[in-house]
This record gives sequence, structure tokens and C-alpha cells, in this order.
Amino acid sequence: MFRIEYKIITEQLQEIEDISDEEIRYDFLLGSVSLFSSNAEIEMEWEWIPLLDFAYCLQMIVSNLKANNTAKEYFEFTENAETLEFSRQREKLKIVASFSSVVIETSLVDFEKAVYDFHLNISEYIRRSILGEPPSVLQKYLSVEL
Repeated sequence: MFRIEYKIITEQLQEIEDISDEEIRYDFLLGSVSLFSSNAEIEMEWEWIPLLDFAYCLQMIVSNLKANNTAKEYFEFTENAETLEFSRQREKLKIVASFSSVVIETSLVDFEKAVYDFHLNISEYIRRSILGEPPSVLQKYLSVEL
């Protein structure tokens, strides 16, 4: 069992027709995130994590981990030097944060599903909240792939 919970702090969904990749990666839809397994939790209650970019990057991490039975992937936060390390050993996944002694262990399947759900929820929230079609630069971040 693995899940991702988030809280949106700053939306900034108005006037996004000229949004850039840089704005999406650093300033768009800021919030906090927590990662949960059945017996561990890694909290990132910083309130400045760009949630869409985080969800998008986690999708890329899932894709890269699925390509190899043994692999390591890293996520670097944009506003500090902290990282998350994702280590795959066959069908198991270990998540280690540079800012916590907590280690989360889960299955790759559970992680993939949680990342998919997280990204889908964020993307649907954005689509519901903006008027009209999202700008093309935003489209790539909103697409959800299995």
C-alpha cells in the first residue's frame, strides 16, 4: 500500500495563456506533499513544491524504473538542495529522502498506481479550474500515461 497526499497552497490559474516551462517548474500550483506506505511517511510540508511539475517528474521516474529490473532514479527539488532517491530491486521499490531518516518500501506496482492517481488528480483539477483549452506548453504536463 502506497499513497501520495497533497495540499494546494497557491493556485495561480489565471492568466496562464503565456505560461512558460520555467514557471511550471518553479511557480505553478504550489503546495505540500506527503508520501505514505503502510508503516512510514515522508512529509514535505514546505508549501512551495510545484505540484504539477512534481507529478510529471514522478511519472518520468516510474517510466525509467519500469525499464530496468535494478535501477535508481532521483528527484531534485527546485527550491532547495534536497532529493528523493527511488531504488528498484525487481518488483520492490525503496524511497529515501535526503532530509529524513524514514525509508519507505513499497511495490513498484503500488508506486506506479499512486503516481498515476496523483498526476491525474492534479491534471483534472487544473482542467476544471481554467477556462478554455490549456496552453500547449501546459498540455505536456497534463497528459497522463500508463
